[in-house]
Amino acid sequence: MSFLITYILQVTCISGLLYGYYHLALRNKQFHQYNRFYLLGSVLLSIILPLLRIPVYFSQVETEESLVLQTLTVISSTAPEENVTATSGLDQAGSFSTGDLLIIIYACVAFIVLTRIVFSLLKIRRMIRKFPAEKLDNIHFINTTEPGTPFSFFRWMFWNRDIALQSEKGEQIFRHELFHIQQKHSLDIM
Repeated sequence: MSFLITYILQVTCISGLLYGYYHLALRNKQFHQYNRFYLLGSVLLSIILPLLRIPVYFSQVETEESLVLQTLTVISSTAPEENVTATSGLDQAGSFSTGDLLIIIYACVAFIVLTRIVFSLLKIRRMIRKFPAEKLDNIHFINTTEPGTPFSFFRWMFWNRDIALQSEKGEQIFRHELFHIQQKHSLDIM
């Protein structure tokens, strides 16, 4: 169980560092294809890197002086915990450990994210049923009045009637959403 908690924490930290770099350095750059592969690669690296065991050797003096190294050693140690007697009136079966708390928090966040995805998919399904779709080549074009449009989802383009398609802004948004469909960005998001 502690391996799972350590692994989740390491994945989260690596993801945070890689996304932080993206957010600070790459987010507003024009090379979208590189950004896409960077973000997809970041997910894979975050999952794989914690599984690698890279031996690092330090001298005894460096080990004793480095607060960071001591902290990492404590976090990643897999030695069994010593038995500690509880001084409170709670019995061991009724108390939560830090690991249990982290798993509960992780499960709650995962549930919230999954719920948002399901509600978004249901909203898209409702719009597909509510508004007629025109087929343009291999794209289903849906003209709506829904807030949050325009956007694309796989081969569906949801357009807001209030935006004139022939205007400069409309053409730019249309090309942007068409690019999302052609590059299969919905697959990346899912």
